[in-house]
Amino acid sequence: MTTVLGEKAQAVWLIGALYLLLALAYGAVNPLFEAPDEHWHYFTAQSIAEEGRLPRVSEPPDPWLGQEAAQPPLYYILGALIVAPFDTSAARELVWPNPRAALGDASAIHNVNAFVHGPWEAWPWRGYALAAHLLRAFSSLLGLGTLLFIYGSARELWPGRRRRALLAMALVAFLPQFLFIHSAVTNDALITLLCAAALWQLLRLWRVPAHKGHLLQLGLTIGLAILTKTAGLLLLPYACAVFVLRAGWRGEPLWPAIRRATVAVALPALLLGGWLLLRNWTLYGDVAAANQFVQIAGGDRGYTAGEVLAEWPGLWTSLFSLFGWFNLRAPQWIYVVWNGVVLLAVGGALYSEIARMQRRAAQEGARIEKSSERRDGQTMALWLGLWALLVYAALFAFMLRTPAAQGRLLFPALVPLALGMVYGLDRLWAAIGGLLGRHPAGVWWRRLQIAIPATALVTSIYSVAVVIPRSYEKPELLAASSLPPGATSLQIEFDDGLTLMGYRLQAAALEPSHVTWMTLFWRSAAERPIGRQAAPELVVELFGRQEALVGKFQGYHGGGLYPATLWPEDMIVAERLGVPLTGTMRAPAVVRVQVGLAHSTQRVTLGALEVEPEQWPAISGGALAQLGQAIALAEATMTPTEVSAGDTVRVTLAWRVQQDVNQAFTSFVHLGQLSQAPLAQGDGQPLAGDYPTVYWDAGELISGDEYLLEIPQSLLPGRYPIHVGMYDPQTLQRLPLFVDGQRQAQDAFLLGWVTAR
Repeated sequence: MTTVLGEKAQAVWLIGALYLLLALAYGAVNPLFEAPDEHWHYFTAQSIAEEGRLPRVSEPPDPWLGQEAAQPPLYYILGALIVAPFDTSAARELVWPNPRAALGDASAIHNVNAFVHGPWEAWPWRGYALAAHLLRAFSSLLGLGTLLFIYGSARELWPGRRRRALLAMALVAFLPQFLFIHSAVTNDALITLLCAAALWQLLRLWRVPAHKGHLLQLGLTIGLAILTKTAGLLLLPYACAVFVLRAGWRGEPLWPAIRRATVAVALPALLLGGWLLLRNWTLYGDVAAANQFVQIAGGDRGYTAGEVLAEWPGLWTSLFSLFGWFNLRAPQWIYVVWNGVVLLAVGGALYSEIARMQRRAAQEGARIEKSSERRDGQTMALWLGLWALLVYAALFAFMLRTPAAQGRLLFPALVPLALGMVYGLDRLWAAIGGLLGRHPAGVWWRRLQIAIPATALVTSIYSVAVVIPRSYEKPELLAASSLPPGATSLQIEFDDGLTLMGYRLQAAALEPSHVTWMTLFWRSAAERPIGRQAAPELVVELFGRQEALVGKFQGYHGGGLYPATLWPEDMIVAERLGVPLTGTMRAPAVVRVQVGLAHSTQRVTLGALEVEPEQWPAISGGALAQLGQAIALAEATMTPTEVSAGDTVRVTLAWRVQQDVNQAFTSFVHLGQLSQAPLAQGDGQPLAGDYPTVYWDAGELISGDEYLLEIPQSLLPGRYPIHVGMYDPQTLQRLPLFVDGQRQAQDAFLLGWVTAR
């Protein structure tokens, strides 16, 4: 360890201690198994502890092991040693999957939890919960080892630049996604450590004579990596190629180098991990067992390179901060911080390269001598970068076959990624410091470099203190005596002893794609059975025009987090729900909110919400008619104008609202002379009652208001007028109707004439 850390390791241990505290906090705050594939990782280790043998993919696959049954076993064997002392026999019975979980959907408001979390997971941990948290702590310790190897790699690459090594270690230590993954039960923690160790060993071998002991250590590290994850297979040809490249770089004979790489590196690695490749071939016909992952995920999706590249945004985002099952985004400012760090690093690296080219051009072709150390550093940086490309290329090939756009799968390349970022940041900082010179601002600028890891630390602290806890926050519990102010009381009893005490709807007008927020106040009868079988699912449905479904939530209460079977007695559960409106819904409309339970036909309408279009349509020209002070008839059409008995005339109107209406009016469309009873009529509320005039506000334009007139069979041939207008349905009093300032007879607008044949 002294070789890795070097001298004056106090800052290293400080960063390591901060990382470990944060990682353990992430592990304590994040509910169990709310990390990608975590329950499969855990149950694979538990299976080995219980059965004393390696699992294999069965037909059908074991739902508790999933694809991890085909994974290399080292992490799970070590995990089994941790799990074995505890009584975990009740784990499969207690772990409660959320059947409506929105996995992989970062736009989901509710059902973000893959599992329901109850008192069986609460502190003090016991049974499988204690075993799982210990496994999480084990992953955190593996992450600490990775950080130390990143630090050591930076010292090998830049022996005289300890500050760069500390910055590289700190950036990874305070990366929210690194902390999140290393606070979960996952073999990603071990493969990331082993890849970092192997790269550090290669960097060390590059600079010093290659002793057999060092080569053997490298071979054993690669063998362990092969036993951990398929990414370990990449290390074997890569490490041997780098060792042979080293010999060629130093002018040494290649054949002895190839022989030594084969005997001292490849042979120990294959002796340690080769049996697994043979087992995979025997069981699955694939040395990497990748075909099992593809099959369990639904089969080869046959993506093109372009389709894989289109998934890059998700891969990039989840490299920095994406929690849960890739469905919990951090606030945008966290992504701004980390993208800003990357841009600064890239800018610094480009600036450094441009400055180097300018210096070379200034020499007017003169030969520039480079020190041996500088040449070595550039060559090491090159082959480290090739490792990052190799890891991405392997992931790219895997993504062609199955969904895998997950940033954690790039963690085996953390060493070159971190060192590359640090190089760019350091060069940029040095360049700006050089421009400022010895001015006090330059002194302060050089001191301010601590701001980069400090800001990274803030993003991690905020994520563990706010983002994750808030995402799994359960509904508020209220005293059963009364509802809070602003709530509408209902007292409606549902099946299973649930009573909807009241509700509160968001009052503001909405637009399509917006979220309808509401709070439902529930109370449960006493002595309910606790368990997944008895837990009802809540259904909230939103209906727009013509009763079209424009939004829906279904799942356990509390947005999927708090099933009714877990509720305490004599308390009101105030669950706040947000149901997104579909972006394609027709607006304006009055959306009806309906609540019920999934297994019951009983439904309760809570109220109505006004939904307006994002932009009201524009109609040029003046009004056809003025109705009272608030409403104008902007457009009117009718088709056809020649009819036969039994035909239907479609009348389409558009209304311009000049003042808030605040009163319900009914439109009328009449066929025939005003002095006689209508021969046919199409009276009704505008937009078939889906957006009554009581909701109309100044500045709105309600278009597409359709009415149908059925031509009676007894209608004689001739020409007949069609009139339109509005009236108060309570008093039957028509709104005064004016055309060009002149009030019309019987307050009706002559739309046109139809000819009956």
